[in-house]
Amino acid sequence: MTKKYSLSKNEIIVEEMSTIREVCANILSANMDLHLIDDLVQDVTLILLSQNEITIQSLHETNQFCFYVARIVTNQVLSTTSPFHKTYRLRLPKNSLKQDDYEPLADEIWVKAMNLPDDRAKSIVHLRYEYGLKIHEIAKIHKISTRYVHGIIASVHSYLEKNH
Repeated sequence: MTKKYSLSKNEIIVEEMSTIREVCANILSANMDLHLIDDLVQDVTLILLSQNEITIQSLHETNQFCFYVARIVTNQVLSTTSPFHKTYRLRLPKNSLKQDDYEPLADEIWVKAMNLPDDRAKSIVHLRYEYGLKIHEIAKIHKISTRYVHGIIASVHSYLEKNH
């Protein structure tokens, strides 16, 4: 015979959202990462949603839900191999940019590239350098050959070199 629970997994997570946020804030503030709270809350919520319905319900019924959340948050924050660490913490700049270190040339070149008269060339450059797509991925998006994409990138590169 299966036990009947009063709340569904989704209802429990919604009801306990303030607890989840509080646990995330406590652990992140201890590690000087409080600016990542929204990202961590989202990741923890996704992890909870991927758990078995009965697991979440039984944790809630036995008042162990908070401890389970604390374990998930601790694993995400303290582990250097966790998805949270790889996604958010490794993207933080290693050292801050000083005003003297700023070189406006890259911005000027980007503005020229985005003001190209050919919309297809502009789109290809944008997909390549803003989103980091590979040439074959761009070719699929535009339904053109990879050779043509490579040619456009090369011609835009030489155009920008001549004009700078």
